[in-house]
Amino acid sequence: MEIGHESPMTAYVPMQCQECGHIVPDDSARSPLTDEDVGIVELMPTGMELKLHGGWFRGRPRGPVLLQLTCPMCQSVTTWYRSGHPKIILNPNKWGRLCGEQEELRLSLGNYLNILIRTVLPMDWDHIWSESGTASNTVVHWEVQDPDARNFCCRLDEGIGSWTGVWGIHPDPQFCGDITEEYLSCSSMSKTGRADPNHNNAMPRYREKVTAARKDNSGSQTQSGTINGFAIERGGLTDPNDISLELKRASMDFGVKDWWEV
Repeated sequence: MEIGHESPMTAYVPMQCQECGHIVPDDSARSPLTDEDVGIVELMPTGMELKLHGGWFRGRPRGPVLLQLTCPMCQSVTTWYRSGHPKIILNPNKWGRLCGEQEELRLSLGNYLNILIRTVLPMDWDHIWSESGTASNTVVHWEVQDPDARNFCCRLDEGIGSWTGVWGIHPDPQFCGDITEEYLSCSSMSKTGRADPNHNNAMPRYREKVTAARKDNSGSQTQSGTINGFAIERGGLTDPNDISLELKRASMDFGVKDWWEV
């Protein structure tokens, strides 16, 4: 069961002018357009914000700040911020709900409805989505209803860089793991393959792109300009089983040990 894939309540809503609806382009790190070019500036919080937090936007990570847009179309001023508070996430007045807010809402709904959901994090790519799990005996079958997420391999053809791996994250260690192979396989190729069968012929090319990005120490080949995949491979974690083990350990230690003890 998927939580809210097609529901307006959890739909993706881009940051936009709250007066005329002009959309602020959420460009990648490779975009030549600056914040000034699109009409936004960062402002310090007022202290009145609800559950304000940071997050990626327009190709780079940002702290817990306000983003103010002077609309280039109608000159209206809109102030917006990233938040984990339901009152903000569900604001119907053209308030941006990016992938991070979508997943916070889906996870909350999943926990409330007792549905197994885990977060999916692509390495070196500014995005996040979720998978829902169905238990059968001792095996959990993970599903991704959203076709864009299910076929995330296809985004390697967008010309904005590569990702270097895909991880499944959950508070329960048994549901954590390196699931890169699943997103580089079609459902017709393996029982755990995520991508639709029509992408089968492109998989060798996609694998080459991911491998090349992992070996690049400059970040020039990744969508986010980061080198997490390179660092992991340089550290000797090349076996998905070893990475999965580390993710399970991190899940067990989260909130229990100090960072230097992990």
